[in-house]
Amino acid sequence: MSAAERRRAELRAKLGGLEAELASWSELSRAGGPLEKHHTQVAAIVAAMAIPIAELRPRVNAADVLDTWPDTERSLLRIHQVLEYFRSKLTLRFVAAFRDYLAMADEFAWECYRPARQRGSGPHNVPADRVREPPLTFFSQDSTPFAIPRGASYRGEIGVLPPGTLRAVVERLPVPMIGIPWFQLRHLPDALVLAHEVGHHVETDFRLTPTLERLVDKAVPAARRPLWRRWLGEIFADVYGTLAAGPAFAAALTDFLATGPDSGQGAYPPSKIRIALVAEVLGESSPDEEDLDVPAVAAALVAGPYPEFGGVALSDVINFSQERQVAERTATQLLRGFAIKGAPSVRTLLAAAGLAFGSDPLAYEKGNVADTVVRAALATIKQGIRAVGTPTAPARDTEAGQAIMNILATSPDAPS
Repeated sequence: MSAAERRRAELRAKLGGLEAELASWSELSRAGGPLEKHHTQVAAIVAAMAIPIAELRPRVNAADVLDTWPDTERSLLRIHQVLEYFRSKLTLRFVAAFRDYLAMADEFAWECYRPARQRGSGPHNVPADRVREPPLTFFSQDSTPFAIPRGASYRGEIGVLPPGTLRAVVERLPVPMIGIPWFQLRHLPDALVLAHEVGHHVETDFRLTPTLERLVDKAVPAARRPLWRRWLGEIFADVYGTLAAGPAFAAALTDFLATGPDSGQGAYPPSKIRIALVAEVLGESSPDEEDLDVPAVAAALVAGPYPEFGGVALSDVINFSQERQVAERTATQLLRGFAIKGAPSVRTLLAAAGLAFGSDPLAYEKGNVADTVVRAALATIKQGIRAVGTPTAPARDTEAGQAIMNILATSPDAPS
């Protein structure tokens, strides 16, 4: 066998390994499979990754393979690096120590995201073939939750890819990603902050920023509009999280802000403004509120209207008011050690966990409330593919795949 044939056989095997892995993920995510909840996410990833893989096929069998194989292998390695970003996150769903929490977190994020998706994927704004898949949660070494592409740190994820490349690739895929700090695994109230991260995706995916700017501009004097516009992404995410999970979200956010710096710099408002804003959304404003803009901004963001959602208020898109009494009653049951059966949603259960912890942290800890909530949450999640009605979007996925191929092809090598 000639040297060229040896290289062709070697590259065919390596390329075939990639194709076989993609086929395996597709099989695992079919209806009834262990990853069925991630079927639409996997399908979108596989369809997009198939484009750069198909582009390599002619190069594998090229006559000048001895000259091109180093570049071909480098391309294969880069594709593996992108796939590893998702591979590592999906694989954790098979590890017993993490499986249940991630299943619960995925469902909570979906229950927060789904109302906006249902309102926003109709004739109002976002065409059906542009709708993103359900969010995918994953554990991260970062110390705070984050939504990609909202300023996440990719340094631990990049590997052989040059800085910025992986981020550019991930942003082109139609799968919202939400990172969770590893240390939140056993403290369920922290999971409520994921509703804030979903809010970031809602703003981005449904192109709400112009509407948010218009609403804030009407609510505050002209001199202070630049400041509120700078904070817009964070305050909308806080408002969305409050509407999604109610007082328990407010308590989780307050705890979260108490442990972090209160710089009030950049996109982040001072903690007192964020806490006051959330209180306004809950109807619990203080008569001696220092920032007079807060009530007006809160009212504007809640009331809208939002043309992207058919001209309704944000509180008509998502609202925890109906679940609030159930969550409060469930919190009492959790602290008394009662088994929870027939819970209406994971959102309600996590809110109840947060309320129970806030009411009596010691009883929460001694009663192993976290384990009870996780079991009840898993029992609540129905079998079947999540977002089963998601339309296939070959044009969208092909566009994403071509963008990935261009990014990988034009990126310089990472420094050694």
